[in-house]
Amino acid sequence: MPLLSVNAQNREIKLDYEDRPATAGWWKDNNQVKFSLDERKKNQYALSSEVCLHVRWDSIPAGRTNVWFTDLKIDSLANPVMDDVRRAFGSKLWLSFWCNAGNGDTLWVQPLLLTRGHKGKWGAKKRMPVSSSEWVFIKFNLAELEYAKWGTGPEMPNLTSDEIRCFEVGLLNGNSSSKGFIDARFDDVMISNYEPFARKEKKKK
Repeated sequence: MPLLSVNAQNREIKLDYEDRPATAGWWKDNNQVKFSLDERKKNQYALSSEVCLHVRWDSIPAGRTNVWFTDLKIDSLANPVMDDVRRAFGSKLWLSFWCNAGNGDTLWVQPLLLTRGHKGKWGAKKRMPVSSSEWVFIKFNLAELEYAKWGTGPEMPNLTSDEIRCFEVGLLNGNSSSKGFIDARFDDVMISNYEPFARKEKKKK
């Protein structure tokens, strides 16, 4: 389950993978995409981190470019018991996370927004490449992005209401695949009602 942190002003819901979630039922485009929980200390982004998520796509077929091959979900706000929490977030919504591309090809990350039940779905037109084996901190101000409509509902999602209940990081491969595989790691996938910044505790080599 995601970790919910609330104080008088700031709210956040974070997936840090320390509780070692079962990944077997997570959606993926094909059976070559694998999830695992990496517990090796050298592969963590911070000294305090014990587990990160490893996403691997072996043997990308030739011609498969810009494929949305899986996503990382924060669906906890879809639960009706979270109605008051969702309203408290309002339209100030940031999506952030740490990630790296390991030894694989360039990975593209894209914010996705969904209504409860996933009938309404929008993909952000902005995508960001991740091409380094070094950990990088990525954040999106969801209220400032333009979106493409993928499901039912209006052309643009309405973040001023509480209709958007699910938030995802979509993962895509790039225009080319010289190495033929994706080898990505993620941690601290989070939505917040404030602008997050990289933690000063980032591990140094």
